[in-house]
Amino acid sequence: MTWLKSRKEPANEKGNMARTPKMYSLQGDKEFRKMISVLDSKFEDLKEFHQDLAEIVMARALTRVPHRSGKLKETIRASGTKTAGRVRAGFKRVPYAGPVHFGWATRPNLSQGHRGGPIMPNPFLYEALDDRRDEVIQAYFDKVDELSQMTFNERRAYDNRRRR
Repeated sequence: MTWLKSRKEPANEKGNMARTPKMYSLQGDKEFRKMISVLDSKFEDLKEFHQDLAEIVMARALTRVPHRSGKLKETIRASGTKTAGRVRAGFKRVPYAGPVHFGWATRPNLSQGHRGGPIMPNPFLYEALDDRRDEVIQAYFDKVDELSQMTFNERRAYDNRRRR
């Protein structure tokens, strides 16, 4: 496979060679696209993997979330994308997830005639991740080892099985 080769663009209408941009052509792009498609299919597989890891952290967060009415606990959810796993809390109907997690300096309560007091932070999501950090990191190392040890033919067979 040959990499990028630069070639000069002809002079512009003013004859100025110094300001003309360079043009690049990719030689061996079929092989490159084939390699990228193999990697892309691996990223599709990572969606499920990230979802599983986020659910591990979510399970721990459910045990650490502060509980008054239970509405905040019901909004904790896990999601996975190609590049990350996410654990989120709160919706429009539960807008206090952020202040509960990060704290709030003052909260106005004008109906009672005072500004209210501070909300102390309770970083239950961060603490859940800290509790499961070693487990998540080890899972990443295992997944990287698994993917890196596959031969090209094994990867093709693996991809074909996933597509069925």
